[in-house]
Amino acid sequence: MKQIRLWLIILFIAVSSSIVNSLLKNELQTFEVGKFEFGKYDDFDEALAKGLTYDMNRLIYITRHDGVTIVMYTTIPDPVEFQDVMEFQDNSEFQNEMEALVVQFFEGNNEEGWELLGPRGWTYYENDNFTSYSTFLREYDDAGNVEHSFNVGFGEVNNPEIDTIETTSHHENTFTEATMIQKGPYRYYFQIGEDAIVRGISVDGEIIDQQGS
Repeated sequence: MKQIRLWLIILFIAVSSSIVNSLLKNELQTFEVGKFEFGKYDDFDEALAKGLTYDMNRLIYITRHDGVTIVMYTTIPDPVEFQDVMEFQDNSEFQNEMEALVVQFFEGNNEEGWELLGPRGWTYYENDNFTSYSTFLREYDDAGNVEHSFNVGFGEVNNPEIDTIETTSHHENTFTEATMIQKGPYRYYFQIGEDAIVRGISVDGEIIDQQGS
């Protein structure tokens, strides 16, 4: 009788421990912080809905590079994020109308799930010709080996006279034409690689604006 009772106690402890571990695992895999969830997502639609750091206003562009899915989108920043930006603090009309451009990275597939990689942030400035932003992805495995390493240049093209955007790095002698993206009345550009120098070119080949040096 005592042996049966001891066996039942051991069985109860084992089952309880398994349930607790399963619950903890699920909590660790997905826990909510702010407006997005950390963890893996079952499919790419869920990754877009829950994985982006900021609320997506408009989806601009999706592409793949080096096994990574890159998403470019716009967001309407929370006014709280302007608290440290002196020139915008008192301009509520600007804050309500402003769209920030964001690039973020996902890795995975619909069988094994999707995971957000890399930096989480946005920057903003105004320019009548075009804006030029850059971000990068640096990911390493557990042994310290590089898994992904590349830069992304992107921005919004505001001057209708600009036909193409070209970029180059400090150690290259030639420019590479960026991908141009039309979304309704808005135009954007996207380029994978170093973009220390970015220039906007007219249809006649005239350099309308150049940023960087």
